[in-house]
Amino acid sequence: MNNTAVISLVDLIKGATLHLDELNYSEGTKLHYILKWRHLLEYANDINEDMFSLNLGYKFLESYYGIRTDMKLKNSEVHSVRAIKVLYEFKNHNKFYKCHQPKGKDSPCQFNSILEEYIQLQHEIQLSKRTIQGKRIMLINFLSFISKLQVNRIQELTSNHVLLYINTLSSYSQTTKSGILFTLRDFLTFLYSRGYTSEPINKLFPVIFSNKFERIPSYYSSDEMHEILNCINRDTVIGRRDYLVILLAVQLGIRAGDIRNLRFNSIKWNIDTIEFIQEKTKNPLQLPLLENLKYALLDYIKNSRPKSDSNFIFIRHRAPFIPFTTGNVFFGTINKYMSLANISVNYRKHGLHSMRHSMASNLLKHNTPLPIITGILGHENTNTTRVYLRIDIEQLRSVALEVPDER
Repeated sequence: MNNTAVISLVDLIKGATLHLDELNYSEGTKLHYILKWRHLLEYANDINEDMFSLNLGYKFLESYYGIRTDMKLKNSEVHSVRAIKVLYEFKNHNKFYKCHQPKGKDSPCQFNSILEEYIQLQHEIQLSKRTIQGKRIMLINFLSFISKLQVNRIQELTSNHVLLYINTLSSYSQTTKSGILFTLRDFLTFLYSRGYTSEPINKLFPVIFSNKFERIPSYYSSDEMHEILNCINRDTVIGRRDYLVILLAVQLGIRAGDIRNLRFNSIKWNIDTIEFIQEKTKNPLQLPLLENLKYALLDYIKNSRPKSDSNFIFIRHRAPFIPFTTGNVFFGTINKYMSLANISVNYRKHGLHSMRHSMASNLLKHNTPLPIITGILGHENTNTTRVYLRIDIEQLRSVALEVPDER
């Protein structure tokens, strides 16, 4: 195959799929590519196009996922673009190159000790590892920026430097920008309290506007979630595990990280509950062990779970047979069955967390009181849960005020 070869999109995808095996890509990565290529094929069929081109790929990304070539990409969007680019590489060169993630950016060396002192404080107040890592990345970006402004000692930092940095955030969404500003203000407060700066620069922005309603959560209907569950082959070892994982997300709205961390002592068989400390909030949560969940759990433990003395319920099915440690290990799982169930994701997010949003919305549709949904989701207060009201159009209509006719 070369750059002048004529090959249909169907055959190109078949060849690229085989090449994934030749390169020994993991099952999760292969599922990611195959799902994206399937969506591309559906799009091409809709517009009566059977040949691949980079232009077709970019039009697909914009139409199907809302991804434009001139926009700042999120991690999930980078992966979607990568799926198109490897097809282009394979069409032209009969191969594509493994993508290696670049090493994370380091803090400028002159600020390392201060950054680590701040990070240690975050550990001491028991913030989650995920939250601390997010703060670290934000502050490294800030410190790298002021380093380029020739700030060599933190004592040289002025409000003007901070304002110049804030001006660089204009292209971010309001939600992302407010998150960066909250972290930056906290860091500046830390610097002043420890005597690193002589002026309270944190008072530059005493009020930070945060629009939690900027993005509408992704939502899947009850019928779509049933279709996903129904297409799982529970006669296989992996199928029984996957069914249990997705059931925990669909019926109880448990976060992916909490599913990964479930232990046997979390299951209270005598009172039919599941109890654990949430990874994100560190708050305890008690949920009902429903009958179908109980049977799915027993089926997995008896017929699928690898032999292990670990107290973790979910164990890797390939050696070494140890618990999953970090990361969203079930992202490929839900995507696999969405594809098998022919669920079109379009502009919707499609990880396990989308099942959590969907469960909340479906509870609202059945008139479940907001405080009960708050308890099920493990939120600290109903204000957080109100985010889910934005995806329930019927409920919004029921509380909308009638607009009087003009006289």
